[in-house]
Amino acid sequence: MGEAVFEQGQPPAWVCVIPIRMTEAWLLFDEGAIRRAAGNPSGTAALDLPSLRQCEDLPDPKGVLEVALRQASGHGARRRATLRIALLRRRVADYTADFEPLRELSAFAALERDLQTAILTHGWDRR
Repeated sequence: MGEAVFEQGQPPAWVCVIPIRMTEAWLLFDEGAIRRAAGNPSGTAALDLPSLRQCEDLPDPKGVLEVALRQASGHGARRRATLRIALLRRRVADYTADFEPLRELSAFAALERDLQTAILTHGWDRR
């Protein structure tokens, strides 16, 4: 890939993130966001989500999130099969109001430190 070109003093429009597991592991902690993303915020079906500490150790967090979204939708098996899971996965992050709990995870804490260092190093904190 080529080098990204930025205007002088402007922060980049994106930042590459490489978590220990898939980023979906970081979306498994907010049951309410999963239910809202699935279009059923008042649903009561058990989602069997892992604890926050277990999220990054899951062998397939993307699969766990997919199952949770299908379950949270409240639809029957036939309708669940037609859900646009890729879209719903992206919506979970949009519906997550507070990512503070993720600071307990080593990879997320490292990401935050690295971002803060990059922001300060490149002067992106000056506006």
